[in-house]
Amino acid sequence: MTESPSRASASVSASGRASRRGPFRSILMLAAAVALAGCASGEPVEPGGIADPYESTNRDIHEFNKGLDTILLRPASRLYDIAMPGLGDLLLTNAVNFLRMPMNFINHAAQGEFEQAGADVLRTGINLVMGLGVLDPATEFGLPQVETDIGETLYVWGVGEGPYVEIPVFGPASARDGFGRVAEIVLDPFGFFTGYEGLQLGRRALAVGNLARIRAENTNVIDQTLYESEDSYVTTRAGYIQYRRRQLAGGATEESLTDVFAD
Repeated sequence: MTESPSRASASVSASGRASRRGPFRSILMLAAAVALAGCASGEPVEPGGIADPYESTNRDIHEFNKGLDTILLRPASRLYDIAMPGLGDLLLTNAVNFLRMPMNFINHAAQGEFEQAGADVLRTGINLVMGLGVLDPATEFGLPQVETDIGETLYVWGVGEGPYVEIPVFGPASARDGFGRVAEIVLDPFGFFTGYEGLQLGRRALAVGNLARIRAENTNVIDQTLYESEDSYVTTRAGYIQYRRRQLAGGATEESLTDVFAD
């Protein structure tokens, strides 16, 4: 449910990157356009507004996600804090980052960030050979992890944000980001190896551990949002959209948000 701020700092202007074309861009942008067209509300969105035509359904899903957090994620994050030593936490983080590298490479290349895509390849090789996938010597060599995702790629290509959606388990998103999350699951190169039972179980264990780690790292913010705010849905919606817009814009926006579908 969180995004890495390092992604925005590594971005160049969207206009410069959007000028680059390729087959991958055309195929994915067409699919995204079709998906977002199906979500379109038909009403204009003013600058700074949040399109939320599906608020009733979103609120139901939000309550489901909140209940899931109460019953499962929050207790799991507390157990993680107690049971996972510092070294274990570091190795888990490095392993998750290593598995993210193919998608980082694909997205950086699709965004026209060819220098960063090359750095992703070097980083993967160094951490595979010298770090066995769980250590991070590449950062010591000046090749830090730079996160990106398909949602950012679509943003660079000019695909609109779309309406706000709450996704079961995955939490808040724009339609663009929600499409990106699904696309990443489908396109993840490591997914082709899930037919091997041992690798499949390993990836699932990493995914569960990483979810607990992320929840533990953001305990204060998540608890304040879900359990201490007057309306946790509105707070979650505004917080996510504002953070994501600022991130994609390189941290430059200070816009105030309004719900264009509010009464």
